[in-house]
Amino acid sequence: PLERVAILGNAAGTTARALGVYYPEAEIDGVELDPAVSRVGRRYFGLEDNPRLTVHDADARPFLRRTDRRYDLIVVDAYRQPYVPFYLATREFFRLVRERLTPGGIVALNVAAVPGDRRLVNGIGQTVAAELQQVLEWPALRFNTLVLGLTEPLSAQALERRLANGPADLAPLRELLARDVRPLPASGRPWTDDRAPVEWITDRMIIAYAAEGGRLDEDYLPTRPTP
Repeated sequence: PLERVAILGNAAGTTARALGVYYPEAEIDGVELDPAVSRVGRRYFGLEDNPRLTVHDADARPFLRRTDRRYDLIVVDAYRQPYVPFYLATREFFRLVRERLTPGGIVALNVAAVPGDRRLVNGIGQTVAAELQQVLEWPALRFNTLVLGLTEPLSAQALERRLANGPADLAPLRELLARDVRPLPASGRPWTDDRAPVEWITDRMIIAYAAEGGRLDEDYLPTRPTP
């Protein structure tokens, strides 16, 4: 059961809202650095509709360091566009995440991706693997990959059983996960607080993609306007 969740990068609360619909008993800590973004969420996105959501105006890593709570799921979706903050992509951070997860807990990270370029995904994956028992990936969108770090290894059969126990109306999503989730190869040196080249890699991914004639295909975006 999903009893307690932390969302690092809560923004206007769309992830928290979805979790509140499908897991109404879960207690959620939504951590957002910018109070102005939370105000937008309250005004336009129903941020306060879930009585089990507590919004914290705080930086993600200091929040985790201060709290003594343990979470079944920690979602990391903090961005200073187009970058993942480097201090949320280091071994020291994921060690802290591991300490704040319950046995069997999972950390889920939204990682930007460029088609054919795995440098950022692999770098974050190998860093997660330095502290978590298993790392999986799901190429959710053409320009986004979901990286999952697990405190306990999970077989393919066990993953299928977990997915089968999910909400019934998420069946199409469960099918995609069962089909496309795969182990993320973890080789190389993990990033640390002293060396985490997130911005450097992100810039070069974007520049290389543009130089090769790539373009942002809006058909792959969930926010694509309806014709």
